Amino acid sequence: MAGYTRKLISLELALKEIIKDLKDEGLKKATNKSESHFRKCSDKNDNDHNIHHKDSIAIDLECIKRGLGNPMLRAHENMLEATYPKIKKEEDVSDTLIDIGARIGRLMETTKEAMNPSGDSGQKVSDAEKNNISKTISDVEAKILELKLLIDQAK
Repeated sequence: MAGYTRKLISLELALKEIIKDLKDEGLKKATNKSESHFRKCSDKNDNDHNIHHKDSIAIDLECIKRGLGNPMLRAHENMLEATYPKIKKEEDVSDTLIDIGARIGRLMETTKEAMNPSGDSGQKVSDAEKNNISKTISDVEAKILELKLLIDQAK
């Protein structure tokens, strides 16, 4: 599987990361399907094996339980965002600001869950939760960068 040229925004790449994190046990627990099945789904050249929507949701739910965020949802969001046509710069700026607000909301939610004393790690923030917060911060930073670029283009 290694060595495939992948787009940064793909379900295949998200699945590869999930396979590393959940392993066979976590995937079977979430979907009743083996790691082997999802390795086939993560091969963009294998048109006979595609992930089912219900499996994506089940995998994201298992990842959330483990403090790993929702990688399949993020992959879908990123794929959609990559296809948005750039019609008007004003609309783009407005949409980007709204997206920044939504991502900041996700950051607040992720951080609040990690800091919750009744969570899995108690008052300590686990490494997985720190990783999830870091990924969410990166999402916010990426949108801020996009806003800066849009504003520079409008000059």
